[in-house]
Order: sequence, then structure tokens, then C-alpha cells
Amino acid sequence: MRIWGLVGTLSLLILSTLPAASAASPPVLPTNYDQTVYGDFSMIGNTVTACPAQPGHYPPKLCLDAQNRVGSGPSAQNNGHPMTWADIDSDPATYNSSSGRLTIPAGARIAYAKLTWAGNTGSPTNVPCGRGPIRPPGSAKQQQVSLKINDRGSLIAPDRYTADAPGDLTHTDHQFYSAYADVTGQFRGITGPSTVTVGNVWTPQGFDCFGGWSLTAVWTFDTAHPAAPARKQITVYDAHARVLTGKHRADARMPSIKSAGGLTRLGLAGFEGDWAMPGDQFLINGRNAGRTDNFFVSGADGHLKPAHANNMSVDVRTIELAGDLLKAGETGANLSFTSGHDAYLVASIAASSGRPELVVTTAMDKDVAHPGDQVTQSVTVTNTGSAPAVDIRVQSDLGPACAENIPRLEGGQWAKYSCSRPAADDDVKPTATVTGQSLAGDRLSASARTFLEVIRPAIAVAKSAAPNTVLSGQTVGYTIEVRNTGDTLLSGVSIDDKQVDACDRPDFGTLATGEAKLLHCSVAAGNDGFTNNVTVSGTDKAGRKVTADAHAAFTVIHPRIEFSVRPSTRAARAGESVTFSVKVRNPTPIQLGNVRVTGTPSACARDIGTLAPQQTAEYTCSVVMRERLTTSLTVTATPFINGQLAETRRDTVRLTASAIVSLVEPTAEPPPVKKSTKTDRTENAPVAAFVAGLAAISTFVTVGAIGATARSKR
Repeated sequence: MRIWGLVGTLSLLILSTLPAASAASPPVLPTNYDQTVYGDFSMIGNTVTACPAQPGHYPPKLCLDAQNRVGSGPSAQNNGHPMTWADIDSDPATYNSSSGRLTIPAGARIAYAKLTWAGNTGSPTNVPCGRGPIRPPGSAKQQQVSLKINDRGSLIAPDRYTADAPGDLTHTDHQFYSAYADVTGQFRGITGPSTVTVGNVWTPQGFDCFGGWSLTAVWTFDTAHPAAPARKQITVYDAHARVLTGKHRADARMPSIKSAGGLTRLGLAGFEGDWAMPGDQFLINGRNAGRTDNFFVSGADGHLKPAHANNMSVDVRTIELAGDLLKAGETGANLSFTSGHDAYLVASIAASSGRPELVVTTAMDKDVAHPGDQVTQSVTVTNTGSAPAVDIRVQSDLGPACAENIPRLEGGQWAKYSCSRPAADDDVKPTATVTGQSLAGDRLSASARTFLEVIRPAIAVAKSAAPNTVLSGQTVGYTIEVRNTGDTLLSGVSIDDKQVDACDRPDFGTLATGEAKLLHCSVAAGNDGFTNNVTVSGTDKAGRKVTADAHAAFTVIHPRIEFSVRPSTRAARAGESVTFSVKVRNPTPIQLGNVRVTGTPSACARDIGTLAPQQTAEYTCSVVMRERLTTSLTVTATPFINGQLAETRRDTVRLTASAIVSLVEPTAEPPPVKKSTKTDRTENAPVAAFVAGLAAISTFVTVGAIGATARSKR
């Protein structure tokens, strides 16, 4: 808007809902929204006016050039052209309309949305837009605007309407109005990019007329999100800050917002700022926040249709404030809007102030350990926010004295430390806790937990031999039981038999907790028994090898029997009876069964039955001599092996004994002789010697046995 009179005034008018200004302090802006959330705000807007088709003070081409920011002076302003309505929605119910593109992250929800619109009231009638012949029906105060979000439309009545007080205007000023409505409900269920179309913004057509709208949307996530990794304080304010043509400054107090020393974004919706008229500034706490002397230039973020760099009606822009504009820890800020020649209106303000956010992650250097193993817990603390975090303390419960102090982390910075301790006796879930605060005094905390599996691998082996007492050559069977007695899976289980290759198993598979596997193998016994040793091993998930040993022994026995046959005499006359004493003895530590004496004379045959270890069986038999007698008696027995009679013939014990008894012929009665001086001893000597010479006994022993041979593995 150009200055077309000689005298102008500047005033800030906030009606009814806005506190009155005072010389001591600027008016405080009403707060529409104030929350600290994982999110931010977006502001978009557009004009509802367009360049005329017919010339006014200047050719229409100069108006079109100005929309592309070409030109200067009044010909590049709406002051020099009879502005018409833009209407892009093809809806007969709207006389003007425009659209914008609202972009929010997918998945975010709209926590608050505010629609603001503004224009000329058509008063007073002595100013250019007040003389405009074409006006909408009704009045600006009662007008409902149309709002369409994608394909969802509704009519919106103002929640607040404010117009400049006529008494504050001079003959050079137009009367501006602004209105806003809470449209959060209209955005329910909408996420991601949306096309927003607004129509029926009340404003006349003519020279120096303007009209437009802005939308402020606060989008949030329930928790930290890549699009919002840290919380921000978001505030939205209502305003009707009017810069008039005479007094070139308007002030307001922005409450609530508190900087934590990080990034602060500030969005403004202004109306009727002229790109071709420099000299206006936006100040925060007396400093040029916009860093330009032409802040309001009718450029709207998010405009879609019409798509002009200079829309000649509305400014919607968001800037990042320098870090020293807002002092950390202080609440609120003073805003000032100044102008050299331009007149404009600020109707909506939003701000977001970043907070520090401490995020902690923790991990163990190994997933699995054994009791007493040295383990290391690493802790990483990251400030995902845009403001510094201070007085940070990290504590790990892996063990005592696992703590670290971090004086300060700027936004985006991280720090890492580690703590080593012996592993506990059981599974643990070490927790890392971090605390700190922002420069605004906000308390910060976060925690994370990891997991350490503590395992106790163990393996057991049992080995048995059956039978454990054998004859040489008999098969000895081994049973090897391998059991996982620990609390974790064992892989690569192997069996190494030190003496018997048949019992080796280099790949015995895996064993689950509590699982047992059996292996059966055998060996032929040699002449001697031996102790067979076996070693089993397995590897747990941490790579530790566990082993166990077992052994089993067997004894090789050699059954024997003692057998003797003794006649009562070595010589006998025919008809005389000779008695034989038969003695059978078991000299071994095993029981003998089926003990039987056979042969000749048959009178001496016997079934003895069973002989216990070291037991002797004796009996006698008599034979009447008829002729010279040679006995041939054989004793046989079967050993008891492990409580059972051996079944094979080769296990029989056999021993043969012989005795010879000579037959002596009777002699004639000798004739009487004179007594000799010879003694009886001399007379009987030849017979005794003969009998003695005939007496003989020979023993033949046959023992069936099986030899056992043990080998040694190298």
C-alpha cells in the first residue's frame, strides 16, 4: 500500500480479545496453542486477488511483471492497479479462491490448525479501495469462508474478527480486518501433503485492494520420529498488529516461548506488504530478526494457485532466528514491526523452540558370557535436539563406579564411554541411565537396557561295559551316554575313545539343554582285561569347549579245576576191592557249574553239580579187581560268567586223571624151613618194592580258554 496522503499515523489495534497497549509495555499476544511435542508447525497461504485485465493507472503488463518481482514504484504495487479477484476452484459458490500445499511428514497428525484471513473492509469511502465499485455480498465480519482440504470441504465462520478502529485511521489509511478460526477438526485423519483451497475471503475489487489467507498447522508424533527426533515448544498466537501510514512502528509481546539456547523458528502471516516499497523490518528484542529492510514482500510459502512470487496481498514466511536473539532460559520476547513508507497488518504468529533430547543406547561387547568373564558395556549418549544439554551424568548398573559426567552436549553431538566388569552368575539386563538439563532448566532423562546371556555349559559322560567279566575272545559291549548338563546348546559334540576305535565319534552332532544321546559299540576280549577311557567334548555358543571323562573296565577270566584220583592201593589181588578217593576242587574266583566226572571205571563217575569258588568236592568209589586196572576219569565243568553258565562248548573246563592199580597173583605156601636169622623186613622187601614200583599216577589237564588282548591307541 502506498502513502498517498500528506499525514499518516501508525497504530496497533487489538480489539476485545487482545490486551490494550500501554506506554510501559507492549500488548501481550493471546496464545492459541502452547505445547512441547515431537513435531513442529507449518504455515502456508495465498492471495485471493489478481492483476486486472483492463488498464488502471498503469498497463496490466506492469502488474503482471510485478508478480514476477520485476519493476519498481507504484506500477509494481497493488496501489497502481484495480485489483480483481482470483478464483481457481471452479466452484460457482465462491467469488474468489486460491490454493496452497500443506506439507507435513507422513504419519504425523495435526494437533492444531488455525485458518487466518484478512482484507479490506471497504471503509472509509474516501480511500481508493473504499471507492471500489465491486464488493462481495454481506460484510467481512459475517462472512463464512470456504475451506477445502483435498476433497473435503466446509464453511468456516470466524472465531475472532478484528477491524481497525476508525478513530485510529487518517484520511490516508484503509480499514483492514483480520479473522481466524480453529480448524483442527477439519484436519482430523489427514496426514502427509494436502492441497488446501480457501475461498470467499471478503474484500472489494479496485485500486489498493488486497485479500488473502494463511493456515498454521501444528503436526506431531506421539514419540520421537526421524522427522522429529527431539521435542520442541510450539506456540501459536493471535494478532492484529497494524502498521499505519503515519507512525511507523507497532509493538507486541510474545509470551510463553522460552528458548533453551537452540534453534528457534518463527512464522508470520502479514497482509498488504509491498515488495516494491522497502523499509520495513521485523525486530525481536530490538534486533533485526529478518536481517533485511524489506521484510514484508507479499511472498507466501506453500502457494499453489495462483503461483506468484509477489502476490500483492499476503506474506506467509518462516525464518530461523539467530541464536542470540532469544536469551536461554528467558520466557517471551518483544516483537516490533517497523516501516519506512509501507502500511501492513500482522495477523498470525507461530514459533517453535528446540529442546535438547538425550537419547541413550547401550550394548555389550558380547552377547553371551560365562560367570566371571570380563564383559564391557558401552553407552552412547546423543543429544538429538537442537539445543545444548548440560550437567549430563551417565550411570550403568553393570557394576559399581560405572558412571560418567559429561559437561555439555550441543545439539547433534554424542559421547561414548564404556565400563568393564566380571559377568554375573546369571543373565543380566544392564541398564544405562542418563540425566541432564537444558539451559532453560528443563530436566532431561533417558534410559536404555541391553541383555547379557550368562551361560553355564557342562557335559557329562557315563560308560559301562557289559558283561564286565568275560572269557578271552568274548564280545564286550560298551554303552556310552553323553548328556548336556548345562543350560545352553552344545555343538560339535565328539567322543574320543582312548582304546577302542569303534567307539570314536568325531561328529556326534548337537545336544540341547538336558538332552542325552547313547552310543553302543563293542570289542572282542583278549587274554587280559583292561580299563577303557573315553573323553567327550562340546562347544557352547560363546565358543567355550567343555569336556568330561569316563571309564569302564572288564575282567578276562581263565577258568580252572583241580582233579585227583587216588587208589587205596597200587596193587591188589584178584577179587580184592580197591577204593579210589576222588577230589575235585574249584581254585578260581568264579563259580563252576555242570561239574561232572566221567570215564572209567564207571563206578567213579559222578554228577557233582556246582562248585563255588574255592569249593572242594570229595567222594570215594570201589572197584573189585579182576585184572590190572588203569583209570581214565575226566572232570568237566562250565564256568558261570556274570551269573550265567557260559553257553559255548569252548568255555568248558576239562581235566583227566589216571591211576594204575596192578593185579598181584597169589603165591604158594612155602615149605617149612628152619628159622633163619633174617628179619621180617628183609623177607618182605621184594614184595613191597614191587608194589611200590607198580604204583604210578599221571595227570592230564585240558583247559579251554579265550585270550583277551587290549590295545593302546596312539
